Amino acid sequence: MIYKYSLHRKSIKHICPRCAKKRFVRYVDNESNQYLSDKVGRCDREQNCGHHYTPKFFFNDNQEEYKPILSNTAPWNSIQQDASFHKNEELATSLCNYDKNNFVKFLKSKFDINKVNEMMQQYKIGTQSNKFYGTIFWQIDFLNKVKGGKIINYDNLGKRTKYINWVHAVNIKQKKIRNFNLEQCLFGLHLMKSSSKTIAIVESEKTACVMTMLFDKYLWMATGSLGGLNQKKIAPLKNRTIILYPDLGESINNHTPYSKWKKKCDEFKKKGFNIKISDLLEQNSTYNDRKKGLDISDYFIENLNTKPTKIIANNNKKILNMYKKNRKIKTLIDVFDLTNINGNTITF
Repeated sequence: MIYKYSLHRKSIKHICPRCAKKRFVRYVDNESNQYLSDKVGRCDREQNCGHHYTPKFFFNDNQEEYKPILSNTAPWNSIQQDASFHKNEELATSLCNYDKNNFVKFLKSKFDINKVNEMMQQYKIGTQSNKFYGTIFWQIDFLNKVKGGKIINYDNLGKRTKYINWVHAVNIKQKKIRNFNLEQCLFGLHLMKSSSKTIAIVESEKTACVMTMLFDKYLWMATGSLGGLNQKKIAPLKNRTIILYPDLGESINNHTPYSKWKKKCDEFKKKGFNIKISDLLEQNSTYNDRKKGLDISDYFIENLNTKPTKIIANNNKKILNMYKKNRKIKTLIDVFDLTNINGNTITF
């Protein structure tokens, strides 16, 4: 099925009509390759804004006939293009300048340096070769082909800045290449062949990296965004066990990150995927947690000094006292499947 209109994510982003941020992605007519309207599109600040004015609403509001599907006579090769790939040498040359990479420096300030180095080697974390030294999260598929390189700049505290770009976009601007057809995959997908672990999927690449160091019971992958979870991306995981860990967030138009991923989870189940979704953060979060849009790694980074590797108590009284001092202890225990010294399940 070929859709007549699609979000033109490779274009320059425009000002969102709702939040006034330059994060608005417009719809393009796949027949004429022209924008439908400057009002028709979606803000990619999915949780903080969520504005989405679709072609269907546009045509309804203007009392015009809406045709979502292209006719069978439409030239397929004008729409469908082969995916592009980066050369392995380009990835290899990015594996340097870690002393100037704010993301890496932040991780090494919080975690064991050996664990950080091991994680970076697994996920092929790169550094952009300019004065900002942004972090490159390479997307490598299960055939070890490099499908894309997402560039994110971080500050000294490990917080993401507004700058997000792609290696291919920089290459085009610098006239190193003429074009690039980006076809994304899950971040961390290349690790699936060497691991039989349950696969945990989160939104951000940073979260996947942090959780790999904290909880290696799972193989962590990332969609790159709230809307980045789709069947095409998880298709290679059809015969694997999958757990979804969506971020927290306030309800927008009666939808939260959890409810959106829960709906998709149910759809994937019907199509034969062995998949479930964790509601641990939903059940244990506060209003402020939701407002901040915390993810599962935020909980653990905030509680690195209180995260127990073993609960030493003859009964649950000591654990209950811990819980009264820090309510997030229960989340830590649930996620890490911690038991008491006798190997029994901890209850409250």
